[in-house]
Amino acid sequence: MIPRVAHFVFGLREQREPFHFAHYMALESCRRVLRPEAIHFHHRHLPWGPWWDLIAPHLVLVEAEPAPEVLATDYGEGFVPERFRYAHHADFVRLDALIAHGGVYADIDTVFVRALPERLFAAPFVIGEEPAVADPRTGRGRSSLCNALLMAEPGAAFARAWRARMAGALDGTWSNHSGFLARALADAMPDAVHVEPEGTFYPFRSDRSGLAALLLEHHPVPPTACTVHLWAHLWWDRERRDFSPAHADWCAPHALRCSRSTLAELARPYLDPEPGVTDPDRAAGATAAPRGGPGTPGARSAGAPGAPARMAPPGSAGAPGAPGGSARRSGDPWVYLSLDEASGYGTAAQRTVAALLGAGTPLHWVPMLPSGRWGSRLGYAPAPPFELPRPGNGQVVVAHLVPEYYPRVRAEVPDAFLVGHTAWETDRLPAHWARCLDATDLVVVPSTFSARAVARSGTTAPVAVVPHALRPHHPARTSSWRDVPADVTVFYTVAEWNERKAPFLAVQAYLRAFTGRDRVLLVVKTSHLDHTAAPPATSRPVAPGTTAWALARLLAGHRDPPAVTLVTRTLHDDELDALHGRGDCFVSLCRGEGWGIGAFDAAAGGTPVVTTAFGGHLDYLAGTPWLVDADLVPVDHPMAASYTPDQRWAAPSVDHAADLLRQVAADREGARDAVAGRAADIRRRFGPQAVAAALHGAVAAAQRGTVAAAQRGTVTAAQRGAVARQGSVDRAAAARLASADRGAGAPSGTGADADADRRDDR
Repeated sequence: MIPRVAHFVFGLREQREPFHFAHYMALESCRRVLRPEAIHFHHRHLPWGPWWDLIAPHLVLVEAEPAPEVLATDYGEGFVPERFRYAHHADFVRLDALIAHGGVYADIDTVFVRALPERLFAAPFVIGEEPAVADPRTGRGRSSLCNALLMAEPGAAFARAWRARMAGALDGTWSNHSGFLARALADAMPDAVHVEPEGTFYPFRSDRSGLAALLLEHHPVPPTACTVHLWAHLWWDRERRDFSPAHADWCAPHALRCSRSTLAELARPYLDPEPGVTDPDRAAGATAAPRGGPGTPGARSAGAPGAPARMAPPGSAGAPGAPGGSARRSGDPWVYLSLDEASGYGTAAQRTVAALLGAGTPLHWVPMLPSGRWGSRLGYAPAPPFELPRPGNGQVVVAHLVPEYYPRVRAEVPDAFLVGHTAWETDRLPAHWARCLDATDLVVVPSTFSARAVARSGTTAPVAVVPHALRPHHPARTSSWRDVPADVTVFYTVAEWNERKAPFLAVQAYLRAFTGRDRVLLVVKTSHLDHTAAPPATSRPVAPGTTAWALARLLAGHRDPPAVTLVTRTLHDDELDALHGRGDCFVSLCRGEGWGIGAFDAAAGGTPVVTTAFGGHLDYLAGTPWLVDADLVPVDHPMAASYTPDQRWAAPSVDHAADLLRQVAADREGARDAVAGRAADIRRRFGPQAVAAALHGAVAAAQRGTVAAAQRGTVTAAQRGAVARQGSVDRAAAARLASADRGAGAPSGTGADADADRRDDR
């Protein structure tokens, strides 16, 4: 008989992020639906964070060690990347747990929706069917069983046979030792195992259509299903979009509350704690432990009942997807629209959302993806399962988008206090932006450089400077760049290959500074396409229109060029951290930046930055020794709608940049010492808590200014609309506003009619 004990395996890697809501949902759904006698949580590194604090009292903690068989396996063929091999350790841990204790094992991306049938508990071992899985060695589909949910009696013969043969079948591929071996054993030992139909445990398949039904669409869970497996390994990482545009942030509470997907409906019962359970959204102070530290009040450790809990330090910040933070804020949730991509806008917005959530800001996030839903001239719209909430009067909506979207957003949320979050990189804004900015109640930009450009535009909306936030930096846990000898000076640049970012100028400076005899390396992380040229006419990796071709042409002009490595694939955060960690000098000869996230991250980590002395990055790099001389020249750019010759940007001196690169290479340690103090200052000034406080302060100041202007009877067009949207304006202020409108005769360009005109402007 299978005992009523549940097993989960998690934390075989160091935990750098708070325990995710989706993992909490797996455990809590097991607790509520399966109602086991105990939930054994097998881990090596203990989770931390508010959702962990909520579930930990209901768990029995069991320490787990890496499987020696996995450590000894040759993964040289590259079928399973290093960052995913923890899953193979988990394959061994789960079988060991079932052999020792029996019970129900479930992956931690499993949602229990109905009680498991009693007939299953009478079987000696239970495993579920799954569709044929491609064999990476042959490319052909092979019959497989899925080990994401297993049931076993203690010492089950099937489990012991599987475990005994697993090491021999572990060949560096994903499934040979797990699904393929389980299928072969089930065929050989039919009396020792019950194979359950696919629909009981896996009603949504692990292909694109199945994931779309789960993550992008809304479908009822079939009545025969007891669990829903999320197949998170196929879409969890933000960088992975081959199966689904969804990623981990889509199944965090701040996104789920705006989603109408199947997953969102599954999650709704768990978004708010059960009655009688402390609401982590309202908990103050100790909500998250330091990285790698525990946060386990009341958790029971196997073999150590009643072990004292170690609480997180007071004042620790929360994090994306975590319920609350160290300073829970009251009021209506903010609504945040942003591009869900790895662009500058997307990355900056992701960090700002994380900062706001960490500060305890109630927030609903609406990701924007390429779509024609908002018209042919606007290339993005809310992702399919997301709906833009209808905010009440004065509720804050942040549109972290280019200003062309602001009139459309205003039309969608006419009663909101609309904050436009943008940036610009030349001395003047595009001419059409002023009217777009007028649709907002506040314009937020990251730098004084961008603020000056907004001020010159003539917009009536107030502008505030709120810098972009740092993301937490972690020591790299990948082997990337470790093979570069320690005596090699590593220069690196991270930028799309286009006219403004101009990574080709950084390459030119490097080629002038060094030869093949120098112990140097330049890493160019850029796009596959050369956006300064016509698109390639072929799919070959090296062809006109690709960055490989453009770089080859630059190198061809030098008889003995120094070493250059081109990287055009997407780098995961671990790999970027590794590049920042190994790099000795970041190089950017951009023509202009609104902020410059690559240089920002490098400087915060204490890496010297050689960059153009023009742009928003001077807010954190002014006065550093490696600013490159530049002339201001008229902008020459093919995107005529936004870039015009009356704007100016920088033409950096390649010769001066080459001199600075040689200086850094001549004294690497001295260069780092020179910026150590600046790095500490950047981390202090631009940390997530500081940025969240700055944004809250800017919004509050703009709202106060709107009310004060109404009370004085001196209002701008933008303030007039904002006053109408705020419930805090008293009757006398409203009367003065109406009087001002009558006295001015409501001329064209002011008043409610003009607001409507601006909102309809495309």
